[in-house]
Amino acid sequence: MRTLRLFLPGVLLVASTARSSAQTAPAPAATPGAAPSLPTAGPAPTDAASDKLLLKVGLNAGRAITMGGYDGFLGRVPLSVGAEVALSSKFTLYGQADADFSLRRPTFNGERSNLIPSGAIGLGGRYYYNQVGRARNNRAHGQFIGNYLGLEAHAEMRRLYGRSVETMPSLNLLWGMQRRINRSLLFDINAGIGAGASYNGATLGLSSAPFTFTTQLNASLYFGR
Repeated sequence: MRTLRLFLPGVLLVASTARSSAQTAPAPAATPGAAPSLPTAGPAPTDAASDKLLLKVGLNAGRAITMGGYDGFLGRVPLSVGAEVALSSKFTLYGQADADFSLRRPTFNGERSNLIPSGAIGLGGRYYYNQVGRARNNRAHGQFIGNYLGLEAHAEMRRLYGRSVETMPSLNLLWGMQRRINRSLLFDINAGIGAGASYNGATLGLSSAPFTFTTQLNASLYFGR
C-alpha cells in the first residue's frame, strides 16, 4: 500500500505532462497534392459608369410634325442621336443632335436642294420629379425614366438650295416624359417654350425682328442602352 501511494503521484504527473503537450502540439501539415481551399466568391462587380450614361439613336417624329405638309411628313427623315449623363437619381445633363434628311430634292434655279436642309443641336439639364411617389404607386421610374422638367440651349439650323447656313439660337423651358418600352427601345416626348434670336433674313431679302418667342416639340423613338 505504501508503495502504491508513492507511485501514484508520479503517474499523475506524467499524464498531466502528456496532456499539455498534446494541446500545444502544432497542427499536422497538409497532405501533399491536396487541393487548397478557395475563398467564397462574392457578388459579381457591376459597371457603375454604364448605369450613369444613356446613349440613344432613333427618329424624331416631332420635327416632321413641326415641318408640316407634304415636305414634313413624306419628304424628310429626322434622324436623332443623344447622350444623357446622370448626376444623381433625379438630375441629368444631356445633348441631342437632329438631322433632317431630305427624300425629295427638287431643283431651284438649276440646283438641287441639300441632302440635309435643316437640323438642330441642344444641350441642357433635366430634373426627373416625383420619383418616390411614382415608385410608391408602382409607376415607371428609375434612372432616366419618368416625367421631367428641363432647361435647354437650342439652335435650329437651315440651309436653302446651297446658300449659307442660318442659325436661330434659343433658350427653352421643357416638360417631358421618357419611358422604356423594353430593354433596348425607349421613347422621349417633350414640348417647351422659350425665347431666341430670329433667322437672319438678309440672304432671302427679308427683314425680321432680332428676337422672337420659340416653341419646341420632340417625339422620338430611340434605340438606347
